[in-house]
Amino acid sequence: MSDEVIREEEIVAQTPEVITDKKLTEKKRGKNRYAAPLGFFVLLLALIGCISLLVNAVKMIARWNDDAPLREELYTFLEPVMQFCPSDFESVETAEDADSLILAAAYRVTEAERIRQLREKDENCAYPFEETQHRMIIPQTEIEKSYAVLFGNAPIKHRTVGNMEYVSDKKSYYVPLVLNTSAYTPVLGKIKEKKDTYRVKVAYVSNNDIEYDERGNALPVTEKMAKYSQWYTLLRTENGLVLQAVSADA
Repeated sequence: MSDEVIREEEIVAQTPEVITDKKLTEKKRGKNRYAAPLGFFVLLLALIGCISLLVNAVKMIARWNDDAPLREELYTFLEPVMQFCPSDFESVETAEDADSLILAAAYRVTEAERIRQLREKDENCAYPFEETQHRMIIPQTEIEKSYAVLFGNAPIKHRTVGNMEYVSDKKSYYVPLVLNTSAYTPVLGKIKEKKDTYRVKVAYVSNNDIEYDERGNALPVTEKMAKYSQWYTLLRTENGLVLQAVSADA
């Protein structure tokens, strides 16, 4: 048998193997033809997940920013009460430390008058003024109105409190220009809202712990600096906010 015949036979013998290899390659390509689209789909899902997380984070920040007006409203309302660090009470009617609540009502009146004088550039007090002891003579009806704004319809028992004298026959309070407030600076913490009820955490920072910059300006205080905290419970009514209770921070 010649060499040419032998080579032809070898080629014929090898041909099925070549075809077989080709078929296997085509099969492999068939199996992997969805790999690229599937990988792209997975990457797309991952990208959507990242975008979703980013959007949620932005919404959380937006909600926090939207919380600012509420915080300002609550702080402004509670400021007269926070100035005197009231003891815990379950209701205003049963509060053992009612003195701090009367002082808060008086503080609200005197602060309103101080601000009015500043804004109107008026040096004359709207209330009769006792020059000898530098005290404003405020009718008890004004204190009662202020008390009602803070605590609703809870009754008030008029009496002398601290350096604020009550004169029953004149039905008036003799209020110093500067009331003796507490030695703490209040800081609003967490706010829990449920329908028309708010629970507000108030942290008290000792004035001795407040730091100052090189110009003598007080640096901002934070909740972490607080000596102790309380929870204030408020109700939003048709006429506005009303303080209902104060409890210790557990």
